[in-house]
Amino acid sequence: METKKELSYFRLKLENYLSEHFPEMLSDKPFITARADEALTSYCDAVAQGFSHPEAETMASEVLYQGLHFSKYDTLVSVLENEFEKELPSPLPERLTPMLLK
Repeated sequence: METKKELSYFRLKLENYLSEHFPEMLSDKPFITARADEALTSYCDAVAQGFSHPEAETMASEVLYQGLHFSKYDTLVSVLENEFEKELPSPLPERLTPMLLK
């Protein structure tokens, strides 16, 4: 039962991150499941090797967010906010960006 809680933790952590930075990936359930499973495995392995829980959490986070550091979504929102501040008041950049990325 505890494993399910840990898995849920990593899944929720990843889904939250994706919703803020990669909303187009939220529907990719196989990716989310696989990545959360990998993070859980990393966490468990690190604890078994004697790392502290915070250290294991850091290692699992590295696995969880691997390859997700550059966000086209964040970049485009930032450009729209900075270059079209008067034309596109908040929250329009966040609403417009998913359409522009399609």
